[in-house]
Amino acid sequence: MQTQAKAVIIERPRQAVVKTIRLPESDDASIIIRTVYSAISTGTEIKVWNGRTGKLGGALWYPLVPGYEQVGVVEYVGPKAYKTATGETLKEGDRVMANEVRCYPDYCAAWGGQVGMSVKNPKTAGSPFDMPAKIPDGVSFQDAVAAYLAAVAHKGIVKVGIRTGETVVVIGVGAVGLSAAQLAKLAGGKVIVVEESPWRAERAKPCCDHMICDNAGHASAIAAVSDITDGRMADVVIECSGDSNVVNFACQYIREGGWERDDDGGRIHLQGDYPDPIAITQYMHWFNRNLRISTSCAVRPGSKEHILNLMREKRFNAAVLWDKEIALDAVPAEYPELEAHRATRMKTLIRWE
Repeated sequence: MQTQAKAVIIERPRQAVVKTIRLPESDDASIIIRTVYSAISTGTEIKVWNGRTGKLGGALWYPLVPGYEQVGVVEYVGPKAYKTATGETLKEGDRVMANEVRCYPDYCAAWGGQVGMSVKNPKTAGSPFDMPAKIPDGVSFQDAVAAYLAAVAHKGIVKVGIRTGETVVVIGVGAVGLSAAQLAKLAGGKVIVVEESPWRAERAKPCCDHMICDNAGHASAIAAVSDITDGRMADVVIECSGDSNVVNFACQYIREGGWERDDDGGRIHLQGDYPDPIAITQYMHWFNRNLRISTSCAVRPGSKEHILNLMREKRFNAAVLWDKEIALDAVPAEYPELEAHRATRMKTLIRWE
């Protein structure tokens, strides 16, 4: 079996290269996937590239293999390989979402998905949500590679719980926010998006009922939500900007409530990746609303399959989640490009063959 493959390596902050590396050892429990496309996350992965990310559970070091958005074709299925999260047995030739590989012999795995050949087994990808997901017929590789962050948004939507007719404010519409807005509408919510970038706001218009192009921390944005809701404000806020400073304003979008027997108050879900500390000031603004705050990380087992099926049914627009496609050798120059133009970019797809 193949023991080496090309990979994107971030050798130190702000220095990315493409080189051939040793792969994890494969065995009878392994599934080996040849990468066709991967993608660069403008949020978490850029923070790995520029050195602003957290410690990845306590173990982040350079050089590293970044990335977690990856699709390809199954090349080998060991006799003891695990099934997908929905119980499917994969076979050679299947098109799949591969995603993370969490250990390499010579490099840190900062999720480890930017590699030409993925070795997936209980050692390299042992969590249930790390399992590959089969891509349905009719869903392109390009759209499927964007499905991971949609699955991240799906986990948050399930956790916060949206009931038919509730008003949902989504703050920030990168790939996670755009996905959250679409999924909130599918759940029956009335969706209001708050986004600072005019480019991203325009892209998000088909995904929401109302668009507010403004900084979410500005009084004008809060007043606009009040106008739309006739002063009632939102039942749910899903914060997707990744801006720690914005979190403190989230409660001002939430309605008063929680005083009646059947009213549990509003909910705030923190869906972003926040590299800086979050400070909640003026606590009485939060306390008096009887609200709930929740967080979520990564995906639920089965979320990838759920999003892929929505794509197959044409109920979820994945094309809006990405905007550029490049060859593998252009990757090192793309990281600074994405960082510099984040307000007018969404996601870059990488062709591996």
